Amino acid sequence: MHDPLLADSRVLATEVVVRDDIEQAYRRLYPSLVRLAYVLVDTPELAEEAVQEAFTKAFGKWSRIDNVDAYMRTCVVNACRKVQRRRLLVRRTPQPSAEHGALDADHLADVVRSLRPPMREAVVLRYYLQLSDVEIADTLGMAVGTVKSTLHRARAQMKKELS
Repeated sequence: MHDPLLADSRVLATEVVVRDDIEQAYRRLYPSLVRLAYVLVDTPELAEEAVQEAFTKAFGKWSRIDNVDAYMRTCVVNACRKVQRRRLLVRRTPQPSAEHGALDADHLADVVRSLRPPMREAVVLRYYLQLSDVEIADTLGMAVGTVKSTLHRARAQMKKELS
């Protein structure tokens, strides 16, 4: 016989477990995800917003997520893409000036920001988070060969811009 109270208590217990799991993941991943987002969107406020959006979207799917770290990185990268698309509608991103003689961190950051989104994301994931080709492919939803060629083109473009 079906007992509705028992069914309700199972659903409630499942929701509590999911909430506990997501809270633990949030505490563990939040700092690194905000750093990732910050590099992609340039402001702490937008970075925090992107991470919050990623966790909000993941909440409903939490029990079906196999690899939480990879899934959340992907969600954050996608949220940052959304921010960048909104930015492009508002203003054009200034290109780094050729007059900059000294190569400093700001100039390098400007060059990275000038890359198209797939290249910029791959560069940040490789050199900032030090992810492998396979991890980058999982995060960006592309083939490993595409990651390799994207990084190759990004390095070539950056070299051209920096010389």
